[in-house]
Amino acid sequence: MKHAIMVMGYGQEANVLQKTIDILDDSDINFYIHWDKRWPLPKLTSHYSKIELVSKRVAVKWGSFTQVEAERQLMMAVGSSYDYIHLISAMDIPLMTVDYFKQYFTDEVYIGFSNPEGFEDRLKGYYPNRVDFRKHKLTFKACRLFNRFLKINRLKDNTNFQVHKGPQWFSIKGKYVSELINYDLSIFKHSCFPDEEYVQSILGRFDIGDYSKDDNAQAVRYIDWHRGGPYVFTEEDIPELKQLVNTDYAFARKVKEPSIVDKVMLATE
Repeated sequence: MKHAIMVMGYGQEANVLQKTIDILDDSDINFYIHWDKRWPLPKLTSHYSKIELVSKRVAVKWGSFTQVEAERQLMMAVGSSYDYIHLISAMDIPLMTVDYFKQYFTDEVYIGFSNPEGFEDRLKGYYPNRVDFRKHKLTFKACRLFNRFLKINRLKDNTNFQVHKGPQWFSIKGKYVSELINYDLSIFKHSCFPDEEYVQSILGRFDIGDYSKDDNAQAVRYIDWHRGGPYVFTEEDIPELKQLVNTDYAFARKVKEPSIVDKVMLATE
């Protein structure tokens, strides 16, 4: 089976991503990379995988519609010819050897779903498209108060639309790419944190309503939100990560030191 790994990244260096490519370098696995418009394109190499840098780049602002725009540019570059597509960040590392990775995926989707109750306001209100809400918290609070005061509800005319929520990162069969690309994205524009509703809401038919399982684990991602936002794995966590290799986690997030990838994965191969 053919896999496309879509990467969202930024910064001056892509050392962790290069290590990920090294581990999953295979003629059946290709990489499509969206690098934030504000940073120079990274230089990445492989022996067997194709590496494509998305030409139409977006300046991605945390919590805004720009994250959905970047995802869509990746999917447009990938198309629907792959058996599976996977969305990761440039600071995700693989927890599967290449052979295990290629044999693991059999389900239709690996999407994390969490309880959407109370999160409808993210899409009901009106927010600027290109504001980093992490850096402009007062702007976010002002917008939220504005929406509540005026009782803005952009969902009222979308009676057939149901909000579903979960983590941004996912793995799905490639046949669903065209559905995500062709969907009318107007409801996600001028919303806040739409990256956590975008794929989940469009493919909401796969939400079985059981939110007892960790939503990141549903997406076969190992992400720790208890020790950080999310937690950044360090050298001290290598034994923990090594125990998860070739289990039910395809990727771990997040890692800043590329040497960790070698110490977790290379001894496994």
